[in-house]
Amino acid sequence: MEKTEISKIADTIKGHLSGNKKILITGVSIDSRTTKKGDIFFAIKGENLDGHDFVKDAVFNGAAGIVVQSPKSKVRCPVIVIKDTVKGLQDLAKYYRNKFNVKVIGITGSNGKTTTKDILRAVLSQKTPVLSTQGNFNNHIGLPLTLFQLEKKHRYCVLEMGTNHKGEIACLCKISSPSVGIVTNIGTAHICNFGSLKNILKEKTELFNSLGSNGIAVMNNDDEFITSFAQNLKCKKITFGMKNKADVTACDISLKSESTTFSLQYPPEKRKEKIVLPVAGLFNVYNALAAASAAVTLGYSFNEIAAGIRNFVPPVCRMETINLKNGIVIVNDSYNANPTSMRLAIENFAKIFYNNRKILVLGDMLELGEMEIAEHKKIGEFIKTNNYADNVLTVGDLAKNITAQSGGVWFENKNKLSQYLKKNLKYGDAVFFKASRKIALEDVVNSLMTNTY
Repeated sequence: MEKTEISKIADTIKGHLSGNKKILITGVSIDSRTTKKGDIFFAIKGENLDGHDFVKDAVFNGAAGIVVQSPKSKVRCPVIVIKDTVKGLQDLAKYYRNKFNVKVIGITGSNGKTTTKDILRAVLSQKTPVLSTQGNFNNHIGLPLTLFQLEKKHRYCVLEMGTNHKGEIACLCKISSPSVGIVTNIGTAHICNFGSLKNILKEKTELFNSLGSNGIAVMNNDDEFITSFAQNLKCKKITFGMKNKADVTACDISLKSESTTFSLQYPPEKRKEKIVLPVAGLFNVYNALAAASAAVTLGYSFNEIAAGIRNFVPPVCRMETINLKNGIVIVNDSYNANPTSMRLAIENFAKIFYNNRKILVLGDMLELGEMEIAEHKKIGEFIKTNNYADNVLTVGDLAKNITAQSGGVWFENKNKLSQYLKKNLKYGDAVFFKASRKIALEDVVNSLMTNTY
C-alpha cells in the first residue's frame, strides 16, 4: 500500500481518530499474526474469533494504527473508532482502488473462477505487471485486501469474485469498479443460500450490471442461463463457447492426462491458433476460452494468448495429475465440488483414463440445502448409468448417498479410506478425488504420496 496519512484513512471511512494524525500507514491487516510495521489493523469480529481481542498483539507486531468498533484496551498508537470495521475496510479499499488508473477484470461463476483467473493473469502478465487474487481472497473481506496490493506499475487487476449470499457480487463490484466482467457459468454451488438457479443467475450477473456502457461482458454462450440474460445488457459483449455460435471458439480438441490441446478461433484473426493447456479436462477449455476472450478485448494477439496459456501454472488440487512411483495415477480435484463440477470432472476423468481401472474417491458436496440428498443420489446414478468407474469409494454422511446408487464402499472417516486404498490399489490404477473444501480430501491424497505401501 502507498503511504497514506492515518487522518486521511479516518476521513475516508468516517471514523473518529484519536492520537497522532500524521502517522503514515503503509499496509492493511486483519490478522494480528501477520501484521507488519506500518500496518493499520482492522479489528473484525468473525464467527469464531473477534479481532478486538488481538489488538495488543497487532500493536506488538508493529501496527501503526488500529480500527475498532469499541476500544477494549489502551494502546500506544492512533485509534480510529467506527461503527462497522468491515464496511470501513471496504470503503478504504474503494478509495484506494480509485487512486489508480488500472483496468479491473472481475471473474465470477459457479465453477472455474480460479483457473480462469490464473490463465488470464498468465496471458496479461507477458506485457505488463498484473495484480490478481491470491488464494481464496475472493469475498467481501479478501477482495479489499487484494486491492491494497495495487501499485502504480499495475496496468491490470484480475479479481476473483465469490458469493454465497445475495448482494455480495454487487458489493464487490461497488468496491472494485470492474470494466471487464467474466461469468464462467451458472450452476448449483451455494444453492442452499439462494433457493434457485434463477436467483444464482441474478446474483452472478450483477457483475455484468455493474459495467458501464463502455464495459465489456465476457459470456459463456453455451450456458442457457447466461444467454437468456444477455439480451438486456447495455454494455459491450463478447461470447465464447464450443456448442453454440460464439465469437471465440475451440475445435480440434484432444484430451490427455496432464494437458489439453485445442485450436483457438476468433474470426477477426482469420486463422486458428494451436493452444496447449497444461491441465486436463474439457471444462478447462471453457476456462481458457473465457480468459482468451477477455485478452482479445484488451488487445492481445493470438500468439500472445497461446504463449501465456502455455506458461499457466495450474492451481493445486484442481485436476492435478500425480504419477506415483508404483504406476498408480492420481487425479487430485479435491479443492471443491458441486453437482455441476462433479459431473464434468468425472466424465472427463473417465474419458481420459478409459484404458485404466478407474476408482472414484468422492466426498460430500456441501451447501445444497434441501437438495443435498437428491443431488448426491443423482451423482451415483450418473456414475452407474454411464459406467464411469470400476469402483466408487465415498466418505462423509452425504456421500453415502452416492454409493447407495452407484455401488461401491462408504467409509466413516478418511483414515479408514486411506487404509483401504493402500491395501487395494495396484499398478495402472487411475484414482480420482473430489469433494467440497471442508472435507479436505487431499489428506487422503497426501497419505498415498508417502509411498509407504
